[in-house]
Amino acid sequence: MKMKRMFKLFLTALLAMFVLAACSSKTETAKEPVQKEEKAVEETSKLSKGNPIVVNEEEKTVQVYATVNGKYLVTPTRHGANWVDGKYGDQAVFKTYADPLLFNEALTKLGGTPAVEKGGDASKEFKETAEGKFIKGDTVNVSITWEGADKDFDINDVMVDSTGKKLEYHFGGNYDAAAAKVTGCFMCFDSCPVGITSNANQPVGAFESGAAEFHGNADVLPEDGTGVILTYNFQ
Repeated sequence: MKMKRMFKLFLTALLAMFVLAACSSKTETAKEPVQKEEKAVEETSKLSKGNPIVVNEEEKTVQVYATVNGKYLVTPTRHGANWVDGKYGDQAVFKTYADPLLFNEALTKLGGTPAVEKGGDASKEFKETAEGKFIKGDTVNVSITWEGADKDFDINDVMVDSTGKKLEYHFGGNYDAAAAKVTGCFMCFDSCPVGITSNANQPVGAFESGAAEFHGNADVLPEDGTGVILTYNFQ
């Protein structure tokens, strides 16, 4: 009887050890997905085609991921940066991967005032002079960098206006027009009734009339397909 009782106690102790070992093993295994999830969050916080726009309210910047379109380092265009899924997505110096409406909302989140707000009066977005119609709205500072660049370049370092004028981007807004026309326009080289931002130093139609031509600066910008980061602020 004593032998049977001792055998049962031995089996019970052995079973308890097995259960504890199994639980310990499950606990260690359960940690792995948490670590992987944290790593994934860290990776997706970086700008990329899959995560193409980031608002940093602390630094008061909007950053947009884009790629260089080598064709327009030599061929003139009126499009500085366009969304790849827009109507003119392949006609810009920079191809962007975020919907322009998100870009509009991001600039608004920073406190920028557009020439035309969502649902606003589009007839008030231009300043009219003898030289033409020029976009209004807050002035937007634009810089650009890429892997291997030795600094952040001002937008005027990487774009060329044939008239020698500097680009001065303003927050046109144009939310309703952008949503209706889906041109994909982020940054236009002349004042534009659709682009989220456009150049207030050239009037509407400057490119189409032949008064000015624009293209990327091949002496500064990297080669076709290179990823770049455009940074916008109102400071």
